[in-house]
Amino acid sequence: MSGHSQKPGSLQISSELVQGAATLTLRGELDLASARQLEESLAAIDEREPARITIDLGELAFIDSSGLRALLLADARAHDRGYELVLLPGQEPVQRVLEMTGALDVLRFEL
Repeated sequence: MSGHSQKPGSLQISSELVQGAATLTLRGELDLASARQLEESLAAIDEREPARITIDLGELAFIDSSGLRALLLADARAHDRGYELVLLPGQEPVQRVLEMTGALDVLRFEL
């Protein structure tokens, strides 16, 4: 068991916008219950017309198909609106889901 104090199944999102570049750090689980929360956070940043959004998956413990869908929609929105979306890799279970679904071939990752 981990020493996390957050409720199981919850998602915490912290965001920062510096000189047109936004970073979102995800902690917890990105699933059906929390995908909307990510979509709302991205929409709020989108209104500020960033040149780049980085989503850090490093502290994400779990992702399901709803979470994957939210990431793919964010990528499509970035292409439509002309800004760059990059992801920082997650823990092994998260990366395995992204690999098994082919999302690694679609989404852009940086190390």
